[in-house]
Amino acid sequence: MRIPADVLRVLSDRTRTDGHRLVLTGPRLAPALYQRVNEVLEAVGGRWVMNEKAHLFPLDAAQALAPVLATGEVMTPREKRTLAQYFPTPGPVVERLVALADLKTGMSVLEPSAGTGAIAAAAAAHGAIVDCVEQDPGYAAILSGTRIARRVQVADFLTVPAGPRYDRVLMNPPFTRGTDMTHVIHALRFLEPDGLLVSVMSWAVTERTRSTAAFRELVEQHGGRVEALPARAFAASRTTVDTVIVTIPATRPADARPTAWPVRDLSVQDPEQHRDPADIAADIIAGLRTALAAAEGLAALLARPTPAAGPYVPPGGALSGPPVEAS
Repeated sequence: MRIPADVLRVLSDRTRTDGHRLVLTGPRLAPALYQRVNEVLEAVGGRWVMNEKAHLFPLDAAQALAPVLATGEVMTPREKRTLAQYFPTPGPVVERLVALADLKTGMSVLEPSAGTGAIAAAAAAHGAIVDCVEQDPGYAAILSGTRIARRVQVADFLTVPAGPRYDRVLMNPPFTRGTDMTHVIHALRFLEPDGLLVSVMSWAVTERTRSTAAFRELVEQHGGRVEALPARAFAASRTTVDTVIVTIPATRPADARPTAWPVRDLSVQDPEQHRDPADIAADIIAGLRTALAAAEGLAALLARPTPAAGPYVPPGGALSGPPVEAS
């Protein structure tokens, strides 16, 4: 979004930063102008804190504001969702992730690419100690403001150094061009030896292709499980992409069973395409019999002798002119 000139002037001339703090200086802004200034500050991570009399940022305030002043543009939440493939995890999906994670009070949990922390909030509600990583400072600020996480790190998750320090990783990574597989593989490196990763993933990982082969092998070697989510599970987040939940232990359990990869539920398609084969065969036979009967009737009709043709008589009258003798 292009920032209006009056808003950009306020951000350039009437702000003072000090670490994580940003203060608006000078006379009080008109309410309508302040609202538009505040919208831009929130988009880059700033949140007004009354006690501090300042906007607080999850990282250095000057660093967060610099791209805005340099370009005169800012990404709105809608633009961020589109560009970053950010689709918040719906409540029922969060509940299933937490159930599969088998959380216990005091467990350490990581949510990478946390967005505004829907999964983190549910984990914390079950008594877990949660850390989050979120690249977008705006979302990170929202998450920090909820105080559900012990720590919120503003970073691209794939650049965060890994180490085995979490009991659980719960996640809904971006899907574009197989990115979910890259994120899950990196996230596995954060688990303790007895840890467990539970992730939403694109349905594409269930398909046996060249691009999924290595990931499928990893899941199978770890004794992972794959569960299909219902169709349109993310409809509330404005996407109809098909999804699964993949559960991967850090260490293969002694009693692990072979990984069962789900197949698409054909029952949701047109029932005419999936009728009983016996019924389809009966319909074919009946159709052939009808066609044969029609063909036999046509053959009998063609076999009848054709009557001799008489003279042509116009409608309503006798022939005109002299009679014609047959030669």
